[in-house]
Amino acid sequence: MMILDSFVKRLTWSLLPLFFLSSAYAEDEKKKDAKPEGTLEIKSEPLKVEVKLKGFFEAVETSEISIRPEAWSGMSLTDAAGHGDQVAADDVLLDIDKRKLDVAIEDLELQLSGAKLAFAQTEASLEVLRKSVPRDLESAKRAAEEADENMQRYLEIDRPETIKDIEQQVEGARHGLLYQQEELDQLEKMYKADDLTEETEEIILTRARHGVKAAKHRLAKAISGQDHAMNVLLPRQTIDLREAQQSAALTLERAEAALPASIKEKEIALQKQQIELDKLEKKLTRMKDDRKLMTVHAPHAGTVYYGQAVRGQWPDATAKGKTLVKGASVQPGAVLMTVVRNDNLFVRATAEEKQLVDLHPGDAVAVTPAAIPGEKLTGSIRSVSAIPVAPGKFDVQIDVELDEQANRIVAGMGCSAIIEVYRHPSAILVPKAAVAEEGDDAEQYVYLHDGKENKKQRVRVGRTVGDRLEILRGLNPGEKILAKNPD
Repeated sequence: MMILDSFVKRLTWSLLPLFFLSSAYAEDEKKKDAKPEGTLEIKSEPLKVEVKLKGFFEAVETSEISIRPEAWSGMSLTDAAGHGDQVAADDVLLDIDKRKLDVAIEDLELQLSGAKLAFAQTEASLEVLRKSVPRDLESAKRAAEEADENMQRYLEIDRPETIKDIEQQVEGARHGLLYQQEELDQLEKMYKADDLTEETEEIILTRARHGVKAAKHRLAKAISGQDHAMNVLLPRQTIDLREAQQSAALTLERAEAALPASIKEKEIALQKQQIELDKLEKKLTRMKDDRKLMTVHAPHAGTVYYGQAVRGQWPDATAKGKTLVKGASVQPGAVLMTVVRNDNLFVRATAEEKQLVDLHPGDAVAVTPAAIPGEKLTGSIRSVSAIPVAPGKFDVQIDVELDEQANRIVAGMGCSAIIEVYRHPSAILVPKAAVAEEGDDAEQYVYLHDGKENKKQRVRVGRTVGDRLEILRGLNPGEKILAKNPD
């Protein structure tokens, strides 16, 4: 029994490689000969490829309404047209409270009047200054020259003559004393020798003695005056004249520096006042222009939409409706509403990036309004944006012909757009799973099945339609292929 088991094991191990070879061969044959799990017969059928887009109707002519004052802010609403109102050209859309603005304009007009008066006064003073400055300069020059002449005359003439006069006065007083003394001496000698009575003699001598005494007093006074003049009066006069000379020179120097500069300063002040005056006038003009903006009229007939259109929709209409009420603040520059002409609409749709290859200006489009599901409007692609409007999204504008049944369509309504981008009356379509690729060039192929074996068949693929591929070349109707490529 053990011998038999050993024999069986050896036989089994010896036949194992043959078993694997036969299995591999059988598997390879299975791909060729065995009937696959699924085959399909090639048939031709009509093929139509459409691109479907979602969009919104948008008006060709719209006018965004905003208030853009240049100088005024703090606007308060008093009245506004309603969302959906039909307006004619020049109808009032918005009215802003003007009371505060009117007060500001009045204040500015008063300020401007004061500025004009100040400017006129400065201008007049400048003219006076231009006339007076030359005269003041000439007067200062003349005063300086006179001070120089006075000083020179004093040093050369007046002072020496004064000193000489004083000396002569002293000398005269000295001589007068000498004369009086000699006369007294002579009288005394004479009266001793003559026979005159003593009473007369005494009177004459007394007079002579008084004359001597007076002469002595005059001499003393002249000497004292000489001393005072030489040591006090003349030095003081010299100092006064020299200070007057220096003061006149300094006054001239200041006048030469300051007086012409005062004209320049006044001219600069006048220029500044002119600039401020111009600013006030411009501001007043802007404020008056701003006042005209406080009542907004419709630029043309149309429908009032609150807010601003964004790609054919009105996302902020509800929010704007809450702010466009009496007493509400109005933000300068913000789009408050839009006047829309609904008699001339186009469609703004959004396409995915993969759809761009099939979209071209001029392509025919069938537009179905969401409000009228059974209506199909004729249109054509006007343009396709060259850059995305959102990640992976592109703008498509479609011209559309509106018929009488489409009068209910207005801007902001939705629609679908269908563009037939490809048509083939007898196309061959196969499942994607039936096609495989090989080689560096990624050549595509299927397996033909003739009932006995499977054979590779190169094909040229066209469009993708769902989970099927269009075969442009390589297959004919009536042929059978594997529904699932085994590779």
